[in-house]
Amino acid sequence: MNAVYRHGSVTSTEKAEEYNNLARTIFFPIYPVIAHQILKRANLDTGSCLDVGSGPGHLAIALATLSDLTVFALDNSRPMCRIAKGNVEKYRLGRRVRTVFGDVNSIPFGNASMDLVVSRGSFFFWDHLSRGFSECNRVLRPGGMAYIGGGFGNARLRDEIVSRMRERDPSWEENRRGWYASCNPHIVRSALAAAGIFEYDLIQDDSGYWVVFSRQ
Repeated sequence: MNAVYRHGSVTSTEKAEEYNNLARTIFFPIYPVIAHQILKRANLDTGSCLDVGSGPGHLAIALATLSDLTVFALDNSRPMCRIAKGNVEKYRLGRRVRTVFGDVNSIPFGNASMDLVVSRGSFFFWDHLSRGFSECNRVLRPGGMAYIGGGFGNARLRDEIVSRMRERDPSWEENRRGWYASCNPHIVRSALAAAGIFEYDLIQDDSGYWVVFSRQ
């Protein structure tokens, strides 16, 4: 999920609309920044990209806008998929961004079918972290790259968003710390090893907290 601050699948349209409103207002500036960072790291402009836990679809839209990729926006919430489809249509990207209902534990794409797999904010809530990493690796083509984690793109955006979210919801920052603790580097490294992924970069800087690996 291109999570703003949610846990698990969003089953109600009301909640999905709430997250979409946050994503298109407070969080909106981060998506092109993160998309640019991903595309620069992947050195990729064409091919197929999977956005796991895409939520309202704003990162998928940014990736498609800044490249010629075909992006599949995968989410395990049907209300969120409907909202994402509406957002995609607003940007007239229906041919290049396609919403897909599905779960990271069983990604509905074939082996070696994606050049790029991304996810912002969802892996904190995966039921089985190693299974999720394994599935992301499975659908990557040889040489393809995964960029999975969470962040705000840079320090300025992070500080602005944290300040605004603190005003909106005093418990948000504490919840955020809890999400990161559930995926601390020790846990992430263990999950990657269990998934058979031993070569990766673990980024912890102003861009956020990201796991980057390529399909060997």
